[in-house]
Amino acid sequence: MKRIRLILLSFAFILGSLSSCDDKLDINTDPLVATSADPNAVLPYVFVQYSSRKVTELGTRICDVPQYISDTFNSPKNGRTSIFLTGNTWGMMYNQVLGNLSLVKADAAAAGPTSNNVNAIATIISAHIFYELTSIWEDVPFTEALNGQEFPFPNFDDQQTILNGVVAMYDEAIALIDSTPSSGVFAITPAGDQWYGGDMASWRILANSLKLRALMLLRNGGANVDAQINATLSQPLMTSNGQAAYLRYSGQPGAQNGMLTIITAFFGPDNESQNVFGPGDPIDALLRDSGDPRYDLWVARNDLPAPGIDLFPDNTTSVLSNNIIRADLPDMVMLPAEIDLYKAELALEGVTAAGNAETNYRNGVRNSITWWGQDIPGVITTVSTADIDAYVNSLPAPTLEDVYNQQYLAAFLQPVLSWNHVRRNQFPVLETPPASNISTILKRFNYPPDEVGANPNTPANPETDVPMWFENL
Repeated sequence: MKRIRLILLSFAFILGSLSSCDDKLDINTDPLVATSADPNAVLPYVFVQYSSRKVTELGTRICDVPQYISDTFNSPKNGRTSIFLTGNTWGMMYNQVLGNLSLVKADAAAAGPTSNNVNAIATIISAHIFYELTSIWEDVPFTEALNGQEFPFPNFDDQQTILNGVVAMYDEAIALIDSTPSSGVFAITPAGDQWYGGDMASWRILANSLKLRALMLLRNGGANVDAQINATLSQPLMTSNGQAAYLRYSGQPGAQNGMLTIITAFFGPDNESQNVFGPGDPIDALLRDSGDPRYDLWVARNDLPAPGIDLFPDNTTSVLSNNIIRADLPDMVMLPAEIDLYKAELALEGVTAAGNAETNYRNGVRNSITWWGQDIPGVITTVSTADIDAYVNSLPAPTLEDVYNQQYLAAFLQPVLSWNHVRRNQFPVLETPPASNISTILKRFNYPPDEVGANPNTPANPETDVPMWFENL
């Protein structure tokens, strides 16, 4: 019965995609760009479109590529990326998000310093989207993107150029925030800014934190960015879960996390009873019998074996808990544990500005457990601070492999970040899926056929197991 439902679900994805893939992939003509650049009208659209598409297109369909979930429907893990997955993701990022943000940025720049806050928010989100675009495809339009009048057929930039440009965009946003006047500033409403409610101090911290994320990919690729990393480490970065960036879902009809929506639409009331999403083997291997409270928070029936790679759960296996697969689960963009664990990694590699490796490592594990067991909006099952401290204090001094594994755990349910960690660190070691058409895990998406047809400068597709530049293999 589940296989029949999965076929129906695949068909539904195709039908839903046909209306969104036809003429909307020409990235320098934007049919989905708003006609008004009022930030309080356009930004909510951008936040919601990005999150809803990311959760449904990436969160439910590539979650078994980095294998934090055992199996999913319409997955590209075996090497073939569907035209609907690639087209919808490309179109969402370039048209619905970047196209609208370019309009917001242009109007904010024209308005002058009193709209620096608006310009900064649009710049930070744009940089984040370009980071995700290059993480998914490697070479994409960047320097010539979003300027159809001058560049109707934009060239594709290499990954190092894009990541350096992303870092520069975060610096630009920070400079805009720092030069915002003390009065007369455009009022961004809480509904307009769905991450931070217009709090620019939080946006500045996010910009620095996302900048460190991009610098870590550059460093891994072989770029000499240690001076930039040292400078970034001296700036305010995320340290507590109160600074996390996420979009909150109310859980009401029309405002539910897409992971549960797919279950209720095609299977039944919840994940535990319908056995849709199960823990991947690496999650099971890292958490089972470890004493880590996240195992009980994330995994139900965890006295039973995990489903196994490329297999859905059933009543004889463990399954992801309704504690996390729920209607009001927020869409996480960045959590402070990620920063703690970058610092731990850098400290172990001799970067003195990163501080003490063991302290950062423990802070990262503590922040991650506390997020899932206390601080996440809509928390159901909780873990006491005493229990969290007892577990964290029992951890031995970390090795680099320990840090890499914790980075992977801290990126749970963050599809692009988790995928980047396993490609950047090569830990945890992932098994190639048994029915795969490629030699490794999936390393990249193919370009959408409509973009290939519309832009003669689109490069030839590499095989989907070819490592990206940042992997440095």
